[in-house]
Amino acid sequence: MILVRTGPRFLFFTAKNKEKLFARLEKEFNTTKNTLENSFEKSGEGDTILFIVQDEREKEQITVSTPVLLVHCGSSPVLLSVVNDRSLQEEVIKANLGPGLLVMKTPPPGDKIMDKVKAEYKALPVSLLESIRTGKSNWSVLCFTSGPLSRPISTCGILETTLLIKKNVPDVYQELSRQAVKYLTEELEEGQWRECKINIYDYEGRYNIHYQRVTAVIEDLEMGFILGETWSIDHPFVLMAVPVFQVRLFTYLDPREVKKIMMALEYDAEGKRIVDLDLYDRKNKVEWGGIEKSKKDSREKIAMAFREKYYKTFSDAAANKLRRFEQLLLEDEE
Repeated sequence: MILVRTGPRFLFFTAKNKEKLFARLEKEFNTTKNTLENSFEKSGEGDTILFIVQDEREKEQITVSTPVLLVHCGSSPVLLSVVNDRSLQEEVIKANLGPGLLVMKTPPPGDKIMDKVKAEYKALPVSLLESIRTGKSNWSVLCFTSGPLSRPISTCGILETTLLIKKNVPDVYQELSRQAVKYLTEELEEGQWRECKINIYDYEGRYNIHYQRVTAVIEDLEMGFILGETWSIDHPFVLMAVPVFQVRLFTYLDPREVKKIMMALEYDAEGKRIVDLDLYDRKNKVEWGGIEKSKKDSREKIAMAFREKYYKTFSDAAANKLRRFEQLLLEDEE
């Protein structure tokens, strides 16, 4: 589970001819001009977002629609390419590095974490755009999101306020990495993580496939840490014992949220129940009837609604993996 990671670096070129330099660098780095918003949402760790301006005052007018280049390499290789190409050198008047970017995970609403970091680093609360406009090369921009950090993050997935920290990225990254669990714990409503147990039961014995489905979702949504797995016995009815494969999950999520996600995995796309996934918060079973306000809908209808909701949040890789597993289950029945 990732709690903090780096983001793209911002690099500014002041050009003699802006459009000419855009065209040259598009060819040089095999990229195309796009808006800042779209480029940010496609960027990852180690990438560079390149701004080209005719006048340095243009930096103060940066918006989400500002045209930029997203380059899938670090700022140093970009600068070296320009320095080592005399014809490119002639097009650039000046080069400036913007602040480094960090993204930190927080449960909503995120206010406690933000206030804590702000106080400890004497950080400036500003918008993402303002931090790009005003940040120095040895400063860090810290964004917060409740979404998974293992994939690109949309601007709408970032909390409105970011923190501008007057300290370089490597130092802030190391410090936050060491303290991330502490910060996240302070944000939790009850101030504690929960150890949940997920009991997998399939009367057809396809435990390995269902285990892979469950762990794929836990990893993709970054729900917490898997502490272990083992065979156990469950008692669905009095005097009845069935074997189950149990996954122990250490999570910051509310157990009711975990239950909803597990219910989404209990049914296939056709609405057929393919597995039982019972959830225990400590020794207490989390019942499906207590997590949904509507008592009129059937378990199947509620679970299918959860399936539709959560499948939209999976990464493409995870969604494709789940579809392959469901196909294997279907083939096994034939």
